[in-house]
Amino acid sequence: MRAPSVTITEVGSNARDLLALRYEWHDVSATDTQFDERFHEWWRSERHHRRATVALTSEERPVGMANALIHSRMPSPGRPPARRVHAANVFLSPEFRRQGIASALMSERVEHARAEGMVRVVLAPSEMSKPLYRFLGFRVADDLMRLDLT
Repeated sequence: MRAPSVTITEVGSNARDLLALRYEWHDVSATDTQFDERFHEWWRSERHHRRATVALTSEERPVGMANALIHSRMPSPGRPPARRVHAANVFLSPEFRRQGIASALMSERVEHARAEGMVRVVLAPSEMSKPLYRFLGFRVADDLMRLDLT
């Protein structure tokens, strides 16, 4: 199968493509009548420290996304400032999977992090996505801990 032609583009103030993909990913019930409003409010409040990209077909259909949260390290005496990226919410419409689009989305996120002088990209991969991240040069990190509160 020939990979489709897609354009990877940065999401600006209008997050309609992210919203459409979120609906597809989670099959949001029609009973959640406030979802659009909650989503757009979240994007307005979060976008100053987030970056997101979408993959669009030539018909401008959104078929993939990747989201990144930018963390800035607290300043310390004698240490330069540092920022890192937490990549998340990588999603592709099922019929567009395994065609190189996720790799293109994540490569764009990584290149953006490099261009911005970030020190690290971290993520929590699903089992299905681990081969992709290994291919892109990610390694397993065992220096994190977590506490689930719910």
